Amino acid sequence: MKIEEKFSQDAIYCGRLILAQSKTGYRFSIDALILTWFACTGRKAKWTIDLGTGCGVVGLGVRAAGWTQRLVLVERQRTLAALALRNATLNGLNTDCDVLRADIRNLKDLLPAHRFDLIVANPPFWPVSNGHLPENEERFIACFEASQCGIEAWVQAAQSALNHRRGRIATVFPARRLDALMIALDRAHLSGTRLKMVHPRLDLPAELVLVEARAGRSGRLIVEPPLMLKRADNTDTQDALSITEGLFSEALQAMPDRRYPAVHRDS
Repeated sequence: MKIEEKFSQDAIYCGRLILAQSKTGYRFSIDALILTWFACTGRKAKWTIDLGTGCGVVGLGVRAAGWTQRLVLVERQRTLAALALRNATLNGLNTDCDVLRADIRNLKDLLPAHRFDLIVANPPFWPVSNGHLPENEERFIACFEASQCGIEAWVQAAQSALNHRRGRIATVFPARRLDALMIALDRAHLSGTRLKMVHPRLDLPAELVLVEARAGRSGRLIVEPPLMLKRADNTDTQDALSITEGLFSEALQAMPDRRYPAVHRDS
């Protein structure tokens, strides 16, 4: 099998970003786009780090949206780290982006402490006791809390990288595990500052929760209005369309549609 046959190239934000990802291994979902949007509703950053970046979807989305000047993508799986670098180059975002293949537990030994104004993380959040486990190792590592990267590990990594004066962490997590996330943040001396529940529809329970956290004392949490992805007739809400089409960012809207590159013909 040729190498290129193992990967697909998928367009997001109406073609403004084209991302190569594995056809059979870990593939990003709507969670990543929701997190990118949430991160881009806060203050812009000078330095951003994406912990467990996968193919780079969240970090590159934040960079393309104009919400950070510098970007570090951290991924410990070799194939995914290579895809993140490939995608940064493919979308012309590699100039201000570094890809670091590393275990996040060793992050404090590899990067300056407390540098980052924005930390984004779409972590492996399903416990290994959560029913049937995927046979594909790449998907298992990316989606399930193994001993190498449980919730405590990535929260501690975020705490060590976070600029404690002005930095913030943005993450997406299962709504039914919100208590575990908040406990882990508290143990790392981090406190929630924004929280938004994500519902598939108005009549259905929240499946995801978006949380922003900062260093310091608790008592500053703002619970924002919930995000609804579908109307009663299962069509996308305006909020969902704004997220998936990149309408929340003028910088994204100004980017060319990479699905249809301009064809230059001799006059």
